[in-house]
Amino acid sequence: MSDCILQMEHITKRFAGVTALDDVSLSCEKGKVHVLAGENGAGKSTILKILAGIYAPDEGTITLRGEKVKFDSPADAQRAGIAMVFQELTQINELTIFENIFLSKEKTRGCLIDRRKQMETLQACMDKYGLQMDPSTIVDRLSVGQKQLAEILKVLVRDPEILILDEPTSALASDEVQILFGIVRKLTAEGKAVIFISHRMEEMFEIGDIVTVFKDGQYVDTTPVQDLNTDILISKMVGRALQDIYPPHGKIKSDEVVFELKDYKFFHAGNPLNLQVHSGEIIGIAGLTGHGQTEFINSLAGLHRVYSGQILIHGKEVQIKNSSQAVKQGVALVPSDRKQEGLLLQQSIRSNIALGSLGQRKKFGLFIDRKAEKAMVDEYQQKLRIKLSSLGQEAVELSGGNQQKVVLAKELGIRPKVILFNEPTKGIDVGNKREFYYIMRDLADQGVAVIMYSTDLMEVIGISDKVLTMYEQNVNAQLTGSDIEEETIMRYIMGVGQEKEGTVHE
Repeated sequence: MSDCILQMEHITKRFAGVTALDDVSLSCEKGKVHVLAGENGAGKSTILKILAGIYAPDEGTITLRGEKVKFDSPADAQRAGIAMVFQELTQINELTIFENIFLSKEKTRGCLIDRRKQMETLQACMDKYGLQMDPSTIVDRLSVGQKQLAEILKVLVRDPEILILDEPTSALASDEVQILFGIVRKLTAEGKAVIFISHRMEEMFEIGDIVTVFKDGQYVDTTPVQDLNTDILISKMVGRALQDIYPPHGKIKSDEVVFELKDYKFFHAGNPLNLQVHSGEIIGIAGLTGHGQTEFINSLAGLHRVYSGQILIHGKEVQIKNSSQAVKQGVALVPSDRKQEGLLLQQSIRSNIALGSLGQRKKFGLFIDRKAEKAMVDEYQQKLRIKLSSLGQEAVELSGGNQQKVVLAKELGIRPKVILFNEPTKGIDVGNKREFYYIMRDLADQGVAVIMYSTDLMEVIGISDKVLTMYEQNVNAQLTGSDIEEETIMRYIMGVGQEKEGTVHE
């Protein structure tokens, strides 16, 4: 194969006796986008970290441009023309974009750093790929999406021949995703190879040329994108046909109001919101990035200011001014960033699950009932089917989907009356997404008020009984029935045909 730039053959990798990769192979062609697909824990990130020089394979060979290579460090891989953009950001927030890009890669003139040459190189790269950013901006002042684009710019400056993108779009808004895809197309037009991981099906089909599927650390198949459709790809990933991704809607008890907002304002200039959540009902929130969705969710969890209005749970008014009060009132939050906001990554799975409900198991106000704690942790580990080697395993060692299940288990431990989900399926595979949807429906059927925000509009449509659309920090419509469809939702979240906030569009 004359265009083959990379071959990884018979790669095996073990961690503490657990086989993460079992005799797998991967090859890439110049000018192609090679999508690596599979459920969380399938081994995708592991093989790419081997290619990037972060891990050394226990067995197998890597052939680059027809020659066998061995990378003892990430620097070795970078010198060979391989660059990786990680799912987890690696910037130093206190430094500028410019300083992060050239950190440890400074261009020098004699013994001095040639900042002028660096700036010329950076500007030429931004012009080439249409990615304009102010290099003097402190990284901490950027949005998560802007940070991700700055991370991508950092590797583009090095002009790699093989670019690895591990879940690069999980933090990007739709317009930022299109910027990234434009960059990818320019790279492949130049004959560069791109390896791309995403759990978003539509992205795989939009940007990919070839798809390789892994499952449980083993190679499954490699197929050109034009020979696949969603059903075929899902079947290869999960090892079976995945029917009914979204659960059937339950029976809504219109006479049983679990959660209610009256004249509720979470922005000073916002309009008051009136909302009822009935037993058996799931509320979805839709809106373009930056229109107040996260602030609304956080206000209900005591993490964002509430300016006026009432919150009622089962008809009784409650006060929620901080997260402790929220938990006390039975309001749980599954946050959007599991690593930063949901987990103590270096702590055990048992400690993480138990953390949210410690107060419920205190004896004499001082001691923790360890027997009750173990029973609770065992219950949710089994209910949510969290894959682990032991409850003492550190949370950082789990796949993304299992980490998200630990976060959910922690929140379910408080036995919530209201549960809030902020981007609950971000960065997890289709099989785990399906599990989350069924868990949400089961909670609603049990009488828990379920409120979810997602940037995935199809997800909102698929799971919701009522959809709140948001525009400029206001809920401008509450949609039910046949109005829960893409065109209608898009009209409202773009501010076309606004209604008085809090009304239901029939």
